[in-house]
Amino acid sequence: MKIISYKPRNAHTLASISVLILLIVITGAYIFLTKHSANTASSQTDIYKIRSMLLTKAMDSVGVCEPERAADVWAKGLMDRSAALQYSTMTKQLKNEYAKQLESTFPNWVTGVSSPWVSGYKITKTEKPDEKTYVYTLLISTKTSAGPAGAYNAVLTVVKEGEFWCVSSIIADRELYAYTGFVLP
Repeated sequence: MKIISYKPRNAHTLASISVLILLIVITGAYIFLTKHSANTASSQTDIYKIRSMLLTKAMDSVGVCEPERAADVWAKGLMDRSAALQYSTMTKQLKNEYAKQLESTFPNWVTGVSSPWVSGYKITKTEKPDEKTYVYTLLISTKTSAGPAGAYNAVLTVVKEGEFWCVSSIIADRELYAYTGFVLP
């Protein structure tokens, strides 16, 4: 094995070669770190996309076993500003519509506004058109730091889907749209 060596003729040449080697090392390190951080950011994004997909898919396997609980959980979603809680109570068809609308209305799934906020709700009317359907009328209260800000109506149709009770339709006063994250018909 033959080792090639180079003996510079003067200090100037030695300094130039040292600077060139240093630049090559720095450039290589920069390229490595840039690719590594881009891959890390990309893999973080992939982790969150996968996690989100798994969590939304898992919601198909959980639900409420009493019809009134579907209305309660949905209303709690309004109070907590949580599209996820609202979503969890919906039929598969309504979930699909809701998820599409959330992309443009509340892509982070945090619904509502900071003020006035939903402070409570009351089920004011219950109807039972058939064995697998309930219709709940809710009075949703809002308030600000200065006190009550208004009350609005929402009508939820709750149906039996598989083994769970799910919200199949929502009819609400226009003032509730910002709290639901759903542009209702």
